[in-house]
Amino acid sequence: MYFPPPLRGRPVLDGKKVLLIDRCQPTREVRASVLQSHNVEVHSAEDLSTARLLWQSNTYDLILLDVRRYLPGDALEFYEQTKGASPRQRFAFLVGPPVYLSITWPEQIIDSERGARQWAETMKRLAAAA
Repeated sequence: MYFPPPLRGRPVLDGKKVLLIDRCQPTREVRASVLQSHNVEVHSAEDLSTARLLWQSNTYDLILLDVRRYLPGDALEFYEQTKGASPRQRFAFLVGPPVYLSITWPEQIIDSERGARQWAETMKRLAAAA
């Protein structure tokens, strides 16, 4: 098992509580293990419905959400519902390269959903015209 080298000084999340949402069990377990090795209490959720059951206002210092593993609309709905119920709730989004982590809602996710919708509409029109 991989244990990262110790950080200098006190880590930012030392002693904090994190809700980790990741559909992929191997990456979820590795992420949880790394966080726990830095004295972070981690509660893991495989899906957004489980995350909704675990989440309560003023419980988690951070919600870490891998947005690549969920439909953009579903992830955005979870984010908006949570922020609506608790505006001070902090989020970090796992978005992949080149940024990897974002502390604001990743706009490119919405753009890719629009692109997919536009492609589907174009295909429907082509099929109707054929």
